[in-house]
Amino acid sequence: MSNLRALLQSYLDSPQLPSSGDLLSLLEGAISVLESENSLYRPRDSEEKAGGLLDFTASDFASLPLLVIPDLHGRGKFFLDILDFEFSGSSVLNLLEKGEILLCCVGDIFHSENRGKERWKQAFLEYTSGNFVNDAMKAEMKENLSLLEMILSLKSAFTSHFHILKGNHENVLNEDNRTKYGNVPFRKFCDEGNMVCHFLQHFYDDLILHEISCFEKALPICAAFKNCVVSHAEPATFFTREELINYHKTGSYATFALTWTANDAARDGTVAHLFNELLPQEERAHAFYFAGHRPVLGKYALRQGGRFVQIHNPDVEQVALVLPNQKFDPETGIIEVQ
Repeated sequence: MSNLRALLQSYLDSPQLPSSGDLLSLLEGAISVLESENSLYRPRDSEEKAGGLLDFTASDFASLPLLVIPDLHGRGKFFLDILDFEFSGSSVLNLLEKGEILLCCVGDIFHSENRGKERWKQAFLEYTSGNFVNDAMKAEMKENLSLLEMILSLKSAFTSHFHILKGNHENVLNEDNRTKYGNVPFRKFCDEGNMVCHFLQHFYDDLILHEISCFEKALPICAAFKNCVVSHAEPATFFTREELINYHKTGSYATFALTWTANDAARDGTVAHLFNELLPQEERAHAFYFAGHRPVLGKYALRQGGRFVQIHNPDVEQVALVLPNQKFDPETGIIEVQ
């Protein structure tokens, strides 16, 4: 077992929540990496900051296999199972270490959702009585933060080969700012968005909250590879390449439109439009668009004329394996890693 693999396992196995110092160090390292990514694959926006688009279509990366990882929602074991999965005679982690694979996560690090429904209900009872740091929330946040530690560590270790996009759950401040950062306050069973925010504020401090928010806002929202495009959700409407790059421009809806789109709420043709904007002409006819966001039954759901593939099944440890120079088949390309 490599030293990095052992470190990742230690995050998952630790009975304690991470210390403020350890978490702050990991956050600062990953934020620095995100803000200074190579402009050859992450073009700069109009203010010379790292933009919202990852573009691997015209680089040496185009020849590498790609794993598209759906919503994680605190599933640290799932994440480690992905890294341990054997492909081409090596584990995914070993392939990362050799620079022979790309990983792209669609986002949503926090919130256990249905898996933790009863725990959320118990935590809410404590929360409404003023106990923000209760045992149920400690258990929830132990899962979320140990996964975050893994994500931050991998981003710093494999800057150009490991990527995570912003999802709608990347809103630790639970703010409402959909015209710049795409953020909408989150609640599902109770008041999860505020509960997480207040837990972090009381268990740690405002600095940790601020740094997690900075990490979230430094994440890109869309990734283009040789024969596919990835975002958290189905693109709601048409955007140009430049609009995706300038996703933080005041008044932009690009982040919201790629992270919050409900099923069957997207404008027809958005996927084909983005293929034309982002992919080489010879790849567009056979390309697929991958996202998560809303759960599916079984392996996948198809929309946009069968070109949009939704892969988030929270009950199954599955990923999409996209191989270079091969047309993707959802029946065989979506694989279980457990």
